[in-house]
Amino acid sequence: MNFELTEEQQLIGQSAREFGKEYLEPIAVDLDHTGEYPAKIIAKLAGHDFLGLLLPAEVGGAGAGFASYVEVIENLSRYSAAVASIVNNHTIAALALELYGSPEQKKTYLPKLAKGETLGSLALFESGPTPGVGPDALTAVKHAEGWVLNGKKAYVRNAGVAGVYIVFATADPALGAKALTAFVVDSKTTGLKVGKLEETMGLKGCPVAEITFENVVLPETAVLGTVNQGQAIAAKLLSIFYVAEAAQTVGIGQAAVEHAAAYAKQRVQFGKPVAVLQAVQTMLAEVATDVHLARLGLQNAALLIEEGKPFEVEAAMIRSFLVRLGPKMMLDTCQVEGGFGYSEFMPLPRLFRDIAGTVLLDAPGDYPDKTIAASIA
Repeated sequence: MNFELTEEQQLIGQSAREFGKEYLEPIAVDLDHTGEYPAKIIAKLAGHDFLGLLLPAEVGGAGAGFASYVEVIENLSRYSAAVASIVNNHTIAALALELYGSPEQKKTYLPKLAKGETLGSLALFESGPTPGVGPDALTAVKHAEGWVLNGKKAYVRNAGVAGVYIVFATADPALGAKALTAFVVDSKTTGLKVGKLEETMGLKGCPVAEITFENVVLPETAVLGTVNQGQAIAAKLLSIFYVAEAAQTVGIGQAAVEHAAAYAKQRVQFGKPVAVLQAVQTMLAEVATDVHLARLGLQNAALLIEEGKPFEVEAAMIRSFLVRLGPKMMLDTCQVEGGFGYSEFMPLPRLFRDIAGTVLLDAPGDYPDKTIAASIA
């Protein structure tokens, strides 16, 4: 498999890098401090066609492949992983409609999602052990008018700013996750209530909140895919999402090693820059190697997705790799920068907090290990 980017993919990545340098770098620190949703930046992203990258041209999208998409996410994450997280969650929701939506659903939502007129969100997780299980599980009961949803969704990203949610509810509490069904829910639907925004450790600016559904009535046409297909849809979307999220981790790691390498040339100890010390060179080399290997695994999984080939094992492998190596990248670069690197006026504390948000296993169970083990059993 050839990992060399095409000229078009390089130009798309360069465009994202230039956008990040011009628009994201100046606001990254303030965004981390305030946690305010960067509405103006999202509007600029839409104006640059970054919100419809994976959608076809006929609905107003860019029609770019997944390899180009992860290039964009990595380069945006070098400057603000929080903004990249907003884009990721929007894009996966839009992709759900593109992959599983009815012609009418696509006609209604995809043009607006492609142009950023409406933001998307994936509402899958719950406070219980797995979606569809527990006292707060979101249930969908068949009704004369369609379906009635009651319950809660937890840790919903883009909550409160999204115009459309891809929501997963169990159509049979006795079956739990096996009866998961996906629904397309407009944010203005009566009975849908967004709770108080969570105070997250990192990725500040990407809103996260609990959403409550109180007798939310949906028409039969709101079902995404087919009834009880939700578990399969969720598994597919999560695998794709984890590859995209890996691009965030790689982008953060790249930003950290570049900053640490530059600072090592300025930081003087024992009369000379620490960059000449072998121990410092070794730490920087290890981080750069980790980022390089992670990027290769990321590109491999992205190309498999783009070519329509099985990719779930490779997605699990890159996820598992970065869960272990992501925090180590931050520790090593912080060691290079010493006490100053630990100070809040330096970028590493923010990068450290952000990378935690990209490697935490927010899916129920040990998803990566199970997938990898199954492939070699």
